Amino acid sequence: MENKKTEMDIVYGIEDKPELSKAIPLAFQHILAMFAANITVPLLLSTLLDLPPSETTFLIQCALFMAGVATFIQIMKYKGIGSGLPIVMGTSNAFISTVLIIAKDFGIGGVLGASFIGGLFEILLGKNLLRLKKIFTPLVAGIVVLTIGVTLIPVGIKQAAGGSTNMGDLKSLLISTTVLVIIILFNQSKNKFLKSSSILVGLVSGYLISYFLGMIDVTPVMESSWVSLPKPFAYTWSFKPTAIIAMLFMYVATAIETIGDISALTIGAEGREATDEEMSGGVIADGLGSSIAALFNGFPNTSYTQNIGVVNLTGVFSRHVVKIGGIILIVLSIFPKFGSLIAIMPEPVLGGAAIAMFSMVAVSGLSLLRNITMNSRNMLIIAISLGLGIGLNIVPEATQNLPRDIQLFLTSGVVPAGLVSIILDLCLPNND
Repeated sequence: MENKKTEMDIVYGIEDKPELSKAIPLAFQHILAMFAANITVPLLLSTLLDLPPSETTFLIQCALFMAGVATFIQIMKYKGIGSGLPIVMGTSNAFISTVLIIAKDFGIGGVLGASFIGGLFEILLGKNLLRLKKIFTPLVAGIVVLTIGVTLIPVGIKQAAGGSTNMGDLKSLLISTTVLVIIILFNQSKNKFLKSSSILVGLVSGYLISYFLGMIDVTPVMESSWVSLPKPFAYTWSFKPTAIIAMLFMYVATAIETIGDISALTIGAEGREATDEEMSGGVIADGLGSSIAALFNGFPNTSYTQNIGVVNLTGVFSRHVVKIGGIILIVLSIFPKFGSLIAIMPEPVLGGAAIAMFSMVAVSGLSLLRNITMNSRNMLIIAISLGLGIGLNIVPEATQNLPRDIQLFLTSGVVPAGLVSIILDLCLPNND
């Protein structure tokens, strides 16, 4: 009965193809949800290296182009590559610190070389995932998904409250609250289209309100070019052992996160556990997308958790909609002026929607754990894994005397929670 109830909440199934007049707006809400995160790495890298505006625009263009390409790889499911699920891909923010550290020492070429090798390593992980099935159990998946959601909620709260530079701003809180209320109201609508586009309506409403309140600067739109084509190998690569090792650690982390995202998607939308093929194909697509991204001057790509939240919140499980989203990303990469319209969206607008999306991911984790036998052993594993994963994420200062790469690993939230749950699940005797 529980699975039936979940399926009844699906507005569009995985094979459904809504007409374009509905599919395009539904795809745009995916783009709006992930856009800011997708361009964060190139923006921070440009600031670190003091790159000229033209080069910054080029890196953003590459990030958009590869997000679209990687999304296609993920949803197509061809010869074991891709999960075949409605997953949006984009530049991984989990790699931010690692990318910046490598770029500072070895330049962008050092980042791209290490990222290419790391992507191949993740493909290898994906191909052997079925052999590692004993490691990635439903208990581990539930803990990982719940940790992803819980550790991302503060990100949404910070955005909603005005961001790090304007925290607690009343105008920002008003806008983000309005966006969240609109999403809730439209999500409860009896109208199929309004319910499925609730996030889009909330984001557009917040955008317009921000504009009339004078919170949007259109200068970047005016200064951006109309047409620009992405080109591969714009930088000379280098392969530095220390950079590659640092990247390999983060690719293990992103593989665990992708497994969690896939689990959150299937349990949230269809009330079922993900299949072995979906898990393996998803991780392979993750790695392949990242290696191809390096060819086109893009940084490591991964599945986007906020878009998993979009699917679970709106009930739009259609691959067709996400495919259109991938096309839109590629189009935006060719026409930078249109992409800059989305890039200037104020943080509070995105924050209001992020609270709903990330919270839905956490709820998906709870749904996964609901199917686990709650004996003393499993409850201990859940408690210790969540305690360390979420605790170190909230109090990163606890690791400040450790090497920088280890700090990143331990404070990511999902990595310590995932690794601790795997170790305890393997080591503690299961009397059941």
